[in-house]
Amino acid sequence: MENNVFSSIKLRDLELKNRFIKTATYEGMSTNGVPDDRLYNFHAEMAANDVALTTVAYGAVNENGLTHEDQMVIDESAFPYLKRLADTIHVKGGKISLQLTHCGYFTRSTRYKSRKPLGPSRTLNKYGLMKGRPYSKPMTQQDISQTITDFANAARISARAGFDAVEVHMGHGYLLSQFLSPAINKRKDNYGGSLENRTRLSMEIIKAIREALGEGFPILCKLNLSDDFKDGFSLDDCIQTVQMLDDIGVDAVILSGGFTSITPFYLMRGEIPLKEMVESEPNYLQKFALRFFGRSIIKKYVFGENFFIEQAKQVRKSTKMKLVYVGGVISSEGIREVMEAGFDMIALGRALIAEPDFLNKIKDNSAHRSPCDQCNICVGYMEKNGIECVL
Repeated sequence: MENNVFSSIKLRDLELKNRFIKTATYEGMSTNGVPDDRLYNFHAEMAANDVALTTVAYGAVNENGLTHEDQMVIDESAFPYLKRLADTIHVKGGKISLQLTHCGYFTRSTRYKSRKPLGPSRTLNKYGLMKGRPYSKPMTQQDISQTITDFANAARISARAGFDAVEVHMGHGYLLSQFLSPAINKRKDNYGGSLENRTRLSMEIIKAIREALGEGFPILCKLNLSDDFKDGFSLDDCIQTVQMLDDIGVDAVILSGGFTSITPFYLMRGEIPLKEMVESEPNYLQKFALRFFGRSIIKKYVFGENFFIEQAKQVRKSTKMKLVYVGGVISSEGIREVMEAGFDMIALGRALIAEPDFLNKIKDNSAHRSPCDQCNICVGYMEKNGIECVL
């Protein structure tokens, strides 16, 4: 394994011991917003096994931003849990980041202040259909201003708790991704239409976070390479947005893809664990719909190692800013390919869930390959049992 992947890297005042990030993945280790011991142990194990930066997800910036009620809202009530998380990871020699996000219209939560889910435009919310939240309400200027304030406050609280970085989630079909996607964002004001307008909310949030945290604190963003559906956010949009993010001082962009409510397996690839998804679904009508229509409505994507690499290379050619590759990295050889393509860091998901000591194994064996077989049963059970490898 080339030495550079295990060399240190600086993000503003933060020095990371190597180029590996545990990417933000749904953990399912909280109840009514309160984490249990599994969450602390999960991230501590990442830090103990040489992961430079582990990312906690999902951090909703307010109650309207929850996809469901068990997730954490990052307000003052979360401070003790955040501090314990940060302290736990620092004792193990690692660094910790918090993914800050808002679900937009994609919610089934019963912990909400707005009568309807909030999104850029009126949109059908299939995820919350059976929970009495079928349509989103277009956000008003007051809603937008409050959301910007809440992102900044959540970032400030996490930094005060000892977190080393924050990640603004602009991908995967959540609120900022909904604003970015012309297929979803039908607004006629300054937040809709042109790419400049569709990125406006994200840019205002990042500027507010920078003002809240100061010049030395790292801000990362997760951004789609593509939504992968008609009139969605495209690779060309991504290239232009990365340049905008560089211009306003974002420290690194994690290049991902897919839209949770439309193309969820564009990100994960591999098998669709329909049986496990049906078992885990608590709502009877949703369970029925999944069982009988799941195969026809959930698109399958064949897994290939480093499946985003060709798209990501196009972004790499367009900018000198720090880019983080994510997507199908499961072997020493795959890591070599990513680093040789000029990426600054690598974010790992399933490889670390399957083997928390994956990095130690690739150090010792230049031919090591993760045992993860992309069955995605972990995904099918994650809302029921929390994220864990079934192998």
